[in-house]
Amino acid sequence: MPEISAPSYFLLGLLLVAALASLFRGLRAHRDRIAHGKAFFGPRIDRASVLARINWRAFISRGVFTSRLRQRRWSGIAHGLLFFGALALICGHALFALSFVGVPVYAGWFGYLVMELGREIAGIMVFLGVLFFLLRRFFPPQRLVAGGKRPGFERMEALILLTVVAGYSSESFRLALQPGGGGEFLGTAIAASIRQHLDPDATLLGFKLLWWLHGLLGASFIALIAHTPMSHMLLGPTNSALASRRSGINLAPLDFDAEQDAAGNPVVFGAARLIDLTQKNLLDVSACLWCGRCHEVCPAAQTGKDLSPKKVMATCAEYLAAGRFDDNSLIEVLGRDAIFNCTTCAACVEVCPVSNNPAEVILEFRRHHVMELSDMPDTMAAANRNLESRGHPFVGTAANPDDWRSGLQVPIFEPGTTEYLLWIGCSVRYEPRAQETARAMVRILEAAGLSYGILGESRCTGDPAKMMGNEMQFVETAQENIEEFREIGVQKVITLCAHCFNSFDRYYPELGADWKTIPHSVLIDELIADGRLQIAHKGEETITFHDPCYLARHNGIVDETRRVLSAVGQLIEMPRTREQSFCCGAGGGNYWGGQGGTARIGDVRIQEALDTGADKVATACSFCTLMLTASAGKHSETRKVFDVAELVAERIRIVEG
Repeated sequence: MPEISAPSYFLLGLLLVAALASLFRGLRAHRDRIAHGKAFFGPRIDRASVLARINWRAFISRGVFTSRLRQRRWSGIAHGLLFFGALALICGHALFALSFVGVPVYAGWFGYLVMELGREIAGIMVFLGVLFFLLRRFFPPQRLVAGGKRPGFERMEALILLTVVAGYSSESFRLALQPGGGGEFLGTAIAASIRQHLDPDATLLGFKLLWWLHGLLGASFIALIAHTPMSHMLLGPTNSALASRRSGINLAPLDFDAEQDAAGNPVVFGAARLIDLTQKNLLDVSACLWCGRCHEVCPAAQTGKDLSPKKVMATCAEYLAAGRFDDNSLIEVLGRDAIFNCTTCAACVEVCPVSNNPAEVILEFRRHHVMELSDMPDTMAAANRNLESRGHPFVGTAANPDDWRSGLQVPIFEPGTTEYLLWIGCSVRYEPRAQETARAMVRILEAAGLSYGILGESRCTGDPAKMMGNEMQFVETAQENIEEFREIGVQKVITLCAHCFNSFDRYYPELGADWKTIPHSVLIDELIADGRLQIAHKGEETITFHDPCYLARHNGIVDETRRVLSAVGQLIEMPRTREQSFCCGAGGGNYWGGQGGTARIGDVRIQEALDTGADKVATACSFCTLMLTASAGKHSETRKVFDVAELVAERIRIVEG
């Protein structure tokens, strides 16, 4: 084998040390920028506090094995080739270093399978993977350019490509001088041509020049990682490791009694500047790939509204890179309409390859608009005022609170006697179409023989206020509910609305709630499984199911309702389903907003449902029922949309004895 002198290896080693120094310097710059955000780990940053935060499942699944990238076949394959090929090459180079201390790494089967054949295949994997991404930069899908195109990827991908080509060229010249064991099949094939055209001296010179070129290109790539978009190689896994263990949106509680924050500054509610966001939010911004997957699934963006979650993250990233941490023009640049167009569906959270949470960032800016600037769209403001004054957000409703139970004998919850509180919520009380869900659920509970009762007065969980940005109103409403629940001894709550369930289960415990909350669709599934509820199956009736965002994406509830519907009829799935479901458009207060754009979100979703050819469209959230019913009414006067409880109530068999 042609020899590379010891001084050459020593010099290359120094270059690698310098490259690593550049890498760490770049990572420190990222850390220093992120540190301008509000404390994420708490007052003390020690090993215990860091380890307590780590989401090992997300780190391994998304950070190491890039599971979310595989949702798109070709980019997932290309990234897998690039990632695992590069990992194999790094390990191969590390093993080669053992030869300097006398370990015969090229000997025997190990040398052939690992050091020759394995590294040869790994190099081809990296070449094919990076070639795919480089070509796509020149022929990008719309999501890559919408909301801004991040510069720098092309140069770094070209650098990887040149490094691989230089590596194979160096290998070919080496094999032309001294043939190997046959595992390096590509280099061996090229070496045959080199021997025909170059003499040994020229071949040796070419080998040394290409060896140096390969080394310099590799060192340059390492040096540039943290200073270019390739920083996502390290920031992405780190961000996944610090992702919330609970899916969906997890808004941090606010301390309304505090006058100063941890840094001694006056308390600001929500965010108008980068320093108003948390360090985790800024890590999201730093790790963002600008890949546009969030834009591609965002219901607001896909119906022509102002919001693009990608643009929000890209704009924040530009401010962060420019050091504009305290620049309050950020909230103005993002735009009020865009901020309030978010339906809080969390589709952007579900698809992000590096575990970003754009929705939480957007909602922090929304909180600032509402609680600091007293600014929100007129229709949302009217709903918010009604919630403050009358306890529910339904402005101008003609329904009375007790209309839904007209003709029914519905018991009132009795402390110490009643097992379940049937939480009716505001949408069911004040929207005639949603009232049918409650009436159906009463028939189901009666047929199953459950001990249940309702509250005597109308009530809202406060979810509309929270998701519209009025955290103060949410806390006030929640504390009133918690106090009453404690007084009457509520231990189990049945919800008819996915938003009610999410508030009770996710945010109320932060304020002291300690009861168990169960969505009505999950309870029905349990009742059928236990034999307490028997359903007459109608096999010829086809049903398609719309997954409510606040059940599927926010809380991972996807199978229970499908089991119920399969007991009723034949289930037909829509193209976008389960955690990838498309929003109905009501979330985030957009039941009272959501105007503008090229289409209504609910219209897009109901068209997907109708395209399945199913006889009926089912859902498991009162707001989804209302939105989809309104959209379906544009196609036919025949009722098409039903809550799962309505379908079950039609098929109840009476259990004798």
